[in-house]
Amino acid sequence: RGEIAALDAARRLGRLSEAQRNEQAAPTRAELARSLRGRRFLDLLYRPSAQFLAPPADETIICRCEEVTAGQIRDAASRLGVTGPNQMKAFLRCGMGPCQGRLCGPSVVELIAQVHGVSPADTGYYRLRPPVKPVTLAELAALPPTDAAVKAVVR
Repeated sequence: RGEIAALDAARRLGRLSEAQRNEQAAPTRAELARSLRGRRFLDLLYRPSAQFLAPPADETIICRCEEVTAGQIRDAASRLGVTGPNQMKAFLRCGMGPCQGRLCGPSVVELIAQVHGVSPADTGYYRLRPPVKPVTLAELAALPPTDAAVKAVVR
C-alpha cells in the first residue's frame, strides 16, 4: 500500500502521468488483491463472540494497558455522552498504552455502540497515527543503507 501511495504522490507532484502511475502500480495492486483475497473470510471465522467483545460484567478489564473496565467505558458512554473511541481515549486513556488500541479497540467500539444503540461501524474506530506499530531504534539501524536513504539526509 505504501508503494501505491508513493506512486500517487509522484503523480500529484507531476513526476508521473496518471497512465504511468497506473502501469507501475498494476503489479503491486494485483499482489495486494491476492494477499487480501481471504481476509474477509478469516475476519468472520475468527471474530470474537459477543460475550468477549462486550462482556456483560462491568468489572471485566477491557484495556489491559491502562486497566480500564467495561463498566468505566459504559459509564463514560452513558453519563458523559462519549460517542466514539477517540473521545473515550481522551476521557479514560483507552488505546493510549503500548498496544495503541490494537487489543482493546474492538471491545471499546462495541461497548460504546451498545450503550448508544448504534452499529460499531457508525461508532467508528481509533484514528490511527504513525507509527502504527512501534519500531525500535535497533530495527531502524539494522536496515540496509540505500541510495534513497543517503540522499534523504545528505544535501
